[in-house]
Amino acid sequence: MLRTILIAAAGLAAVLASAFWWLLLADSRAPAEAQGLLSLEDWRAQLPADPSGLPTEIRVLEIGRDRAPGFAARAGGFGTGWNTTYNSVQIVWPDRTLIVDGAIDAETAAGMKQSESDWAFDPAAYKTLTAAMLAADQVLLTHEHLDHVMAIARHPDPEGLAPRLVLNAPQIAAMPLFARGTLDPAIASIAPRLDGSVQQVAPGVIVIPAPGHTPGSQLVYIRLRDGGEFLLIGDVAWSLGAIETLTTRPVLTQYIIFDPDEDRTAVKAQLRALYDLMQANPDLAVIPAHDGDHIKALIAEGRLTEGFSPAS
Repeated sequence: MLRTILIAAAGLAAVLASAFWWLLLADSRAPAEAQGLLSLEDWRAQLPADPSGLPTEIRVLEIGRDRAPGFAARAGGFGTGWNTTYNSVQIVWPDRTLIVDGAIDAETAAGMKQSESDWAFDPAAYKTLTAAMLAADQVLLTHEHLDHVMAIARHPDPEGLAPRLVLNAPQIAAMPLFARGTLDPAIASIAPRLDGSVQQVAPGVIVIPAPGHTPGSQLVYIRLRDGGEFLLIGDVAWSLGAIETLTTRPVLTQYIIFDPDEDRTAVKAQLRALYDLMQANPDLAVIPAHDGDHIKALIAEGRLTEGFSPAS
């Protein structure tokens, strides 16, 4: 009897260990190489010869924040926390602005809350964002997930916003999922203004298609007038540590959060390409959208500016 019990217990332990390994550790390492996937030289080749027309600064407006377990953002990141931020980015020229991402609204932020003590939402910042969108020349998305699109799908002035939207086809197709009720016709009827190629959308701002996390995911490369270079990567990785360790989110995170599932093979290849890009270009600031600590560090260094331009 005892022997039977021990065998059963050992079998159960083996099943649990296998489940633990598969859900939290397996299928998370980036490949050994991803040659040709990302080329900083190709992006630089699209820049105007005269740097005087390039943007002068990049600003980040935090709409909300939270804290989650580190292993949710990076497989194997046990015993760590992850300070996540929900934000929008404003690229500034002397005479105009461009905004990347529509962040999150109050209802969505409350529904995604992870930490009672660390969660926060700033209604005034959200109002600033929706107003700044109407003053911007263009509004882009890194990708079509709810914590990036709400100030577009639920904007209080969709008719004023629609002409400014520079989106690709998958991003537009996903927008009705995030509206309250029916998506406003002004947003629903817009045509894609991005064709799926690497293209400069404004002097010094280049979009690079990177499907994987979502079908419409893209990177945004920015070159400032002073020579500073930045790469907004959306949610290819949720933390810089995931790139540095070449480790993506665990399978469990995909099962719980993503619908449809992300293309893990593509995301892992992009992690490798980003790692190689950072190693070869240490002055390039690679910015995961939700890495609150990394963004704060770039603000402290003076490379990013906190809050949107008062003129917006």
